Amino acid sequence: MTLLDLPVRPLAPLLEMHLGAGIRAAQRLHGGDISDTFRLDTTRGPVVLKTSPQKAGRRLPDGFYAAEAHGLGLLRPGPLVTPTVIAHGSGPAGQPYLLLSWLPPGDDTPAAQDALGRGLAALHARPAPGFGGMPDNYFASLPQRNPPAASAAGFFWTARLEPLLTRERLHLTPRDRAGFDTLRGRLPDLIPPEPPALVHGDLWHGNVHYTPRGPALIDPAVGYSHREVDVAALRLFGGVPRRVFQAYHEAYPLASGWEARVPMWNLYPLLAHLLLFGEGYLGRTREALHAALDLT
Repeated sequence: MTLLDLPVRPLAPLLEMHLGAGIRAAQRLHGGDISDTFRLDTTRGPVVLKTSPQKAGRRLPDGFYAAEAHGLGLLRPGPLVTPTVIAHGSGPAGQPYLLLSWLPPGDDTPAAQDALGRGLAALHARPAPGFGGMPDNYFASLPQRNPPAASAAGFFWTARLEPLLTRERLHLTPRDRAGFDTLRGRLPDLIPPEPPALVHGDLWHGNVHYTPRGPALIDPAVGYSHREVDVAALRLFGGVPRRVFQAYHEAYPLASGWEARVPMWNLYPLLAHLLLFGEGYLGRTREALHAALDLT
């Protein structure tokens, strides 16, 4: 390991105990604003380490990696690939860690895109016990509540939009907030009635990986919600070919008007980005709100 790998060094003896193998090298992986992520090359093959040294001004919420491990566990076994959780916990000085299986990269082919659409449809078709009703977790670094709710509309408001709208630093005007109040009353009529589904919860294109075993999902923020949550998230930042949605719709047809509802569902991640990254997301949040209010 090199100086680049200093976050790994304090954890190395503990990780080697979990793995029953020695760590030969560590390579920092690209991406992520919350964790330092590494590929560890060990005497038994590669694994992935996510960690975050507990520095002043940068501390992961308590139970962050335990919540991620729980979400991955709910997605397994399933129609899409997910990394296996090897171990998670705290090391020296309380440094948290999550140790995962390595998913080798594969090709983003038309066949793989079709498999992503069909696999996501199969995930959403699995029975879920109800809306909400699972342990609280996190969306990025923000606490995410999962109380039981009687409907998709009730869950979307009380567990997703309302908790963020009560936070400070959202840069919203009284007019913006009045728009959300209006939307609250309309949600029951805007959301098509469907059974609850286990959703990944943060399914932008960066959390989809193609592997030789098939499409894979990482970094979940799971919930029992309406399946359009995931479909909309795939549209949030682009990068997902239309054939993914076509394959999904062929396997598990979406209710009429689903594309028009995409901005409504994406109000949640947009509010989260507004809170985490500032008013650069205000314009897009307002556009999504106006689009949601224009739904009939």
